Amino acid sequence: MTIIGNSLYYPMNEKFKAAPYNYCDYRCDRCDEQDHCRVFKEDRERLLEHYTKGENPYDPQIFVNDLKEIFQKTENMLKDIAEKDGIDLNRIPEDEPEADAPAAKPEELNIYRLAFEYSRQAHAFIKQLEHDGVSETVREDFSDVVWYHTLIAAKTGRLVSGFIDDFRDEETQEMEEEGTRAVIQKCIDLSRNGLQHMLNELPDHFYTITDLLDLLGKIERQVQTDIRQKAG
Repeated sequence: MTIIGNSLYYPMNEKFKAAPYNYCDYRCDRCDEQDHCRVFKEDRERLLEHYTKGENPYDPQIFVNDLKEIFQKTENMLKDIAEKDGIDLNRIPEDEPEADAPAAKPEELNIYRLAFEYSRQAHAFIKQLEHDGVSETVREDFSDVVWYHTLIAAKTGRLVSGFIDDFRDEETQEMEEEGTRAVIQKCIDLSRNGLQHMLNELPDHFYTITDLLDLLGKIERQVQTDIRQKAG
């Protein structure tokens, strides 16, 4: 990989691995697949372009504009794939009426509710620590909890939304589920490690942290046993 002008250039013979997407936890700085990941390449190019223009890529308006561009590229890509496969995205199959409802909505599933409850409680805990000040002894643990508390919810939402995806065959569905469950488990493991260390260092937050650990345990049990269980 080299930098020429405002762009990153990769050798013509360099091949990217199939994008992980649902299997990725987006912590590129800790990933050893950077040189073979198209997502990482495009993100570095985006950051470099903003920096060379004197822009802050994390400015809310710039970030929103980047998202619009990404969504537009994604839409164009999906349209190209559909056209090549002969799929009319504007046509509803006759044997699948538009009015049909899925067997279970994501919010009716136990794992979905647990993940979002964890995200809600973890967010409140994070805000409290930010207000009080984060000590150096738990800064790395805090960083892990911050990073993964929303990702657990997002990946769980993606997992359960796949249950009602009629455009994927059974083999693809199983592969998607396996990969998404694996990254959820990774999020749980790293969050748990961080919280357990914080439990020793932050005795004033004992009950909050133990509640979060309990929720992580419940999410893990659902991931490992029954991801389709409806909430009681």
